[in-house]
Amino acid sequence: MATTQKLRPAVKFGPGYFIKEQMEYRSWTQDELAEVMGMTSKHVNAILKDKQTITLDTAKVLAEVFDTSPQYWINLDSNYRLWLNDIPSEKEKQAELKANIYERMPVRDMIAKNWIPAFADVHELCENILEFWNCKKLDFEQWDKQITPLLARKSESFNQYKASYTYTWYHKAMMVASTYTVPAFDKKGLTALYDDLHNYTIQENGINQFLEKLNQLGVIFFVLPHLQKTYLDGAAFYYENSPVIVYTGRYKRIDNFWFTIAHEIAHILYHLDEKNTFFLDNFREEEVNDLETEANQRAAEKLKYQEIIAYLQTKLKYLSTNDIESCAQHLAIHPALIIGKLAFDKTISYANQRLYNEEVLELIDAKYLVNNG
Repeated sequence: MATTQKLRPAVKFGPGYFIKEQMEYRSWTQDELAEVMGMTSKHVNAILKDKQTITLDTAKVLAEVFDTSPQYWINLDSNYRLWLNDIPSEKEKQAELKANIYERMPVRDMIAKNWIPAFADVHELCENILEFWNCKKLDFEQWDKQITPLLARKSESFNQYKASYTYTWYHKAMMVASTYTVPAFDKKGLTALYDDLHNYTIQENGINQFLEKLNQLGVIFFVLPHLQKTYLDGAAFYYENSPVIVYTGRYKRIDNFWFTIAHEIAHILYHLDEKNTFFLDNFREEEVNDLETEANQRAAEKLKYQEIIAYLQTKLKYLSTNDIESCAQHLAIHPALIIGKLAFDKTISYANQRLYNEEVLELIDAKYLVNNG
């Protein structure tokens, strides 16, 4: 991703400028120079205005007249012609501007999600982007500095493009969070709710009951689909004084929803601080840090993963749906969580994840879903 600006001299003088210097030194007129060089005054005028390329023959004549080398005049003219051709056309400027924007954000996906309007030309695109970012000018160098914390906290595979797209998603999430109003955050209440999370997984309409309770405790929640190349499952951060949990619905499964919720609550209760102001999570990342490992462990504890394995240990080779339902009833958890755990451990095939897994976005109240068109 290019972040450095191309530098070029503001003005590059052609050979005509230096010929005029020599003429002034000798007090020659254009006609006198033409007579000395054996050329027409019109031809000399074109050379003085740099409209006429310096040929090898002309360079030799100039060298004799002004006591220089022919190469001197050839170099002056070549460098000047290169400088002229280096001035980008309007079309080239627009292409470069669009490239800088497209490098940093998935424009087509943002349009598809109604995050920005469609555009007719690059000027309209810039206006849409400025409005999205709530800024007055496009400063790509400054913009790129904003993604440095993301790069520092992710694995090497998390390159600058992914970081830039993820930062765009995070900005949109902050915008959405600003539209919600919740009471003051009750951390003690959230801790108690966290301990009781598994019971909500088996209640009728338990998802929305849990989300409503989150809101009552001062936690903002909403569903915001991930952008292409970001591969996000969820996020946790603060908007002003309110903690925020975002679910992307990347896999749209009940077990994925509850694990994401449990993981992000762990970040809110134990990790969000002045140093760690946000967590943007991809649970398929091979490399995780200590905080992510702890959040995974706490989520596994609340979803009773160890108890699942202990209960089914002797039945794993010949596991049946009756065993799954019996375990779910015994532990008071949704059977989809059992399937999800066993599939993640590769104890059973991932194909079994369809069992007990309704599309979770159809179970979440519409008020939590960000309208993407």
